[in-house]
Amino acid sequence: MRVRNGPHTEDFVRWIGALSYDPDLNGTIDLPHYISRPAATNDLIEAIYPPALLARAVVDSTVFERRAILSTLNRTVTELNTVVLDRFPGVLRTYHSIDSADVNEASAGLDELPVEHLQSIDLPSLPPSSLYLKVRVPIMLLRNLCPQQGLCNGTRMVVTSLRTHCIEARLLGGDFNGQLRTIPRIKLASTDDQLTFTLSRKQFPVRVCFALTINKSQGQSFDVVGVDLRSPVFSHGQFYVAMSRVSDPTGLHILLPPDCTTTSNIVWPEILEDLH
Repeated sequence: MRVRNGPHTEDFVRWIGALSYDPDLNGTIDLPHYISRPAATNDLIEAIYPPALLARAVVDSTVFERRAILSTLNRTVTELNTVVLDRFPGVLRTYHSIDSADVNEASAGLDELPVEHLQSIDLPSLPPSSLYLKVRVPIMLLRNLCPQQGLCNGTRMVVTSLRTHCIEARLLGGDFNGQLRTIPRIKLASTDDQLTFTLSRKQFPVRVCFALTINKSQGQSFDVVGVDLRSPVFSHGQFYVAMSRVSDPTGLHILLPPDCTTTSNIVWPEILEDLH
């Protein structure tokens, strides 16, 4: 994590360090006064992706390397990505998947599931049935394709070319930063606990990632982060993960529900006791 020396950096670092251990910071808490709080969703988006930056991204893909919007829910991540993609310049291209249901003989009626129903299913572990992309938008890989070449689940990239049978993208960050990779269509399947049947989907294994879930951001560092907390965190340590993606509070912008000045920090002390 790159540390900048803003006027409140030391206070911010101490506050983050106390989030997991200070009982006064467990449950409903107030945010420090020096953290930016956009008034609405549009303000949050413009703080992270202002129009001038989106225009510059057409020729400089590195602008996405150190910024992101984080959210607690996959549903709001999808909504935020759709809004920013609409604002991004360029021609929209749509890739449609080939979907099928793998069922056993005891699952009566499932073999009659219409294709339209299968296409409407949106699971976080699978790419969308209709994948909307533009050249120069950031995307995230959803499967380990070739780890030795940097193509791992969670790898962030920027699209450089949209072709009929493949996507070309440039890696963002990591040991292979800036290198080009080709992403093929592959067949993916839902897991046993997601549906009452197995959904098989042949699609490019990527999602747009102007926004991503807090859990997906673990291990990454940014200079500018927006955190959508209209739906508060719901698991242990999730708030800490979101706050610690930046080292300087000047790069942090938190969206709270309307007329709300507090949020939740969920800490399960028994987990921390086990560590000792």
